[in-house]
Amino acid sequence: MIYQVTSKDNRRVVEAGKLKQAKFQKETGLFLAEGFNLLEMAVAAGSVLYVFAKKPIAGLNVDQYIVNDDILRKLASSKTPQGVVSVCKAAPSQPIATDKVICLDDIADPGNLGTILRTALAFGYRDVALSLKCVSPYNDKALNASQGAVFKLNLVAMASKEIISLGERGYKLVATSLEGSVSLSSLKLQPPYVIILGNEAHGVSNELLKAADYRVKIDISGIDSLNVAVASGIVLYELNRK
Repeated sequence: MIYQVTSKDNRRVVEAGKLKQAKFQKETGLFLAEGFNLLEMAVAAGSVLYVFAKKPIAGLNVDQYIVNDDILRKLASSKTPQGVVSVCKAAPSQPIATDKVICLDDIADPGNLGTILRTALAFGYRDVALSLKCVSPYNDKALNASQGAVFKLNLVAMASKEIISLGERGYKLVATSLEGSVSLSSLKLQPPYVIILGNEAHGVSNELLKAADYRVKIDISGIDSLNVAVASGIVLYELNRK
């Protein structure tokens, strides 16, 4: 159905506006996706519940709320909205089943998180474990940086003990660290394994470092460390290359 909405106080508009906050995303399992590219991927994943748009979108089999620029700006995060904001439902997490897993330990920056998710998908990863203090993957900046990867990945919130328990299932835990590490280029590793990437300021937590079967570092010079999203690309490329 197509509905005309002209008031910012419309119930649907107010409810959707709250989804810009992580608190309401967590409570409802819903989030906002802005733009036509994310809409297309969300539709393919069966995640779209309804949309707010400046004009009707042909071939879209969900309710459409046709709104003015003021309402669209209220719901959108960008300064120049593309013309559509979708209300989507997060896919339920599935048990980890693949033999190559990414673990993100307390990643704080949504841009970094989204970039890592995009990179993980590009290198064939499907299961991503998110520590309980990770920034939301449905944050608008994370969504945009992921380029829709969230719709194709299995995102699983896991406590440290749950991550460590993967080792009991035969997974090797591989943590990035500057101390007590071997060079990534010298690492000989066969699946199943879990690649653990840590917080931008503090790195991988001590609990996970102690449980790791391997600690690895990237050979660099001239500076101490790399941005975690950049590091993820190098690590995943190197492991795929081998």
